[in-house]
Amino acid sequence: MPHDTRGLHALLASHHAGGDDVSIELIDSSDPVINLTMHAYGDTQVQVAASGGQIFISTILVPAEQVRDRDGFNDACMRINPINPLSNLGLTSIDGRDVYIVFGELSANASLDEVEEELQALAMNTIDAAQALKPYFD
Repeated sequence: MPHDTRGLHALLASHHAGGDDVSIELIDSSDPVINLTMHAYGDTQVQVAASGGQIFISTILVPAEQVRDRDGFNDACMRINPINPLSNLGLTSIDGRDVYIVFGELSANASLDEVEEELQALAMNTIDAAQALKPYFD
């Protein structure tokens, strides 16, 4: 059965119950989102939502206003993207502000182990991308 966000939250909360490696919060609204704080990865905040046929996992890399050379940064992002396993770099708008994100997608039929693998890879890739792209940040 395909996951929805609330069901995926229940699975993740149960899986991480009693542990201190991840904090999990369901932001329940008409379009619910799971917010995970990945403590083992510098408290990286990761958002997860399941809808239709996919699970979307993302985190903010950097607000665009904190990038001093956007053309150079965009070029560097495009060069990192092909060697960034299981994750992609993108640009989106949140509350009217451009932000660079690291994201991945899975089938809504993915197993909990596959979701966990994507979460770990995305958190690690975010840290790696931030280090590689740090010269562009203000």
